[in-house]
Amino acid sequence: MSIQFFSGGAGCGKTYQVMLALKEHLHQVPLLDGQKVLALTYMHGSRRRLHERLSGIKQVSNNFECLVIDSMAWRVVSRWRSLLASMGFNFPVVGEFNRVCEGAALLLAEDIVSKWVAATYPIMILDEAQDLDAVRLSIVQALSRHIEIIAAADEFQCLEPTLRPNPACTWLKGACVPENLVVPRRTNIRELLDAAHAIRSGNAPVSGREFQIAPTARAGLAGTYLSNALAWYGRGQNVAIITPATGRFPTDIINWVAANRTRQNNGTFQIKWEHSESQAIAKYLEGLVLPARSDAAYFKGVIAAMGDDRTTKDVEHWLDVQRRTQGRTEFNGEDIVEAIQQSFSNRKHSPSTAQRVPLAMTIHGAKNREFDMVVVLWPAAMTGNVDQKRRLLYNAVTRAKSRCLVLVQAQAALMQPPFT
Repeated sequence: MSIQFFSGGAGCGKTYQVMLALKEHLHQVPLLDGQKVLALTYMHGSRRRLHERLSGIKQVSNNFECLVIDSMAWRVVSRWRSLLASMGFNFPVVGEFNRVCEGAALLLAEDIVSKWVAATYPIMILDEAQDLDAVRLSIVQALSRHIEIIAAADEFQCLEPTLRPNPACTWLKGACVPENLVVPRRTNIRELLDAAHAIRSGNAPVSGREFQIAPTARAGLAGTYLSNALAWYGRGQNVAIITPATGRFPTDIINWVAANRTRQNNGTFQIKWEHSESQAIAKYLEGLVLPARSDAAYFKGVIAAMGDDRTTKDVEHWLDVQRRTQGRTEFNGEDIVEAIQQSFSNRKHSPSTAQRVPLAMTIHGAKNREFDMVVVLWPAAMTGNVDQKRRLLYNAVTRAKSRCLVLVQAQAALMQPPFT
């Protein structure tokens, strides 16, 4: 089996090249009946973008599955739980993500299991590979013995300090000759390109018009900048407000914007915080009490009482499918939790609808996404070394296609890296 690896900075078209390589491969080796393309990534945001891209490839049609690697690992351990037990590995419970991946890696090291996966998925797309730790990387390595792999990664966009040096990038570079991409595709705005290059190189980004840095010690001042930017440049645009963490600084600004108008009579603006899939699942499960085991009718009643119509519909459909295809009438509480998790995952598979309001999110949540305008809220209480701060700012700034405004809470921060 072969591996192709595309590397390069943010916005250089790594995912675009992966899709071209996939189309070329499928032109030469079409999928057989029952076969699909497997697309894996670590973050749900990356998975959604991959799903949108794959949906537009004629050669793929609907013959693909786009998953986070943890979901793929759960499928493997669930299907092969008897073999896992024979290996002396206690079956992990729902939510033990690392143990699930450890079990999947152990199983996929066996040819019978990895060939079982390869029979359905002869080719795999791997995006944002730099986010994989050693355990999750071992899943990919085991599959690479029987599956064609087309991967994309950028070591500098890894925000996890424990993954340096980066295991995935090191392995991919050793497994094939990488194709390094250098031509920007996301934007042609010179100020944005220069700022990204400066931050990545350890130099000072220069404030201008399309890329602007402003000190804003008070929420009112930062809110004025934000409201004016939304009014003057953000109407009808895809806008993201990005911050390293959801602390007091961004919260106070967003609340100010929602309640006040500027002297230029701009505002008010409602900005919606975007919660991660894991946060949404955790919030749902907080109010849910499930028995260890019961029949389908009981579980349907419990889920319906939660008041989430989409989850209720999805879980009822899953229960009905289990009854029709496998004759099951009783289920474990763990089964229902897994069906709930799949429901939340599925609702984010569909292509994004037009964004009506600006979204606020963390830098981690913004990874592998793009927006017309980005406003970065940089708080005074920033932790991490110089390299980590550069990576954070780079990942935030490079989400912008047309304009980026960086609002810095502490004046002193402008005299330190990553701003110098």
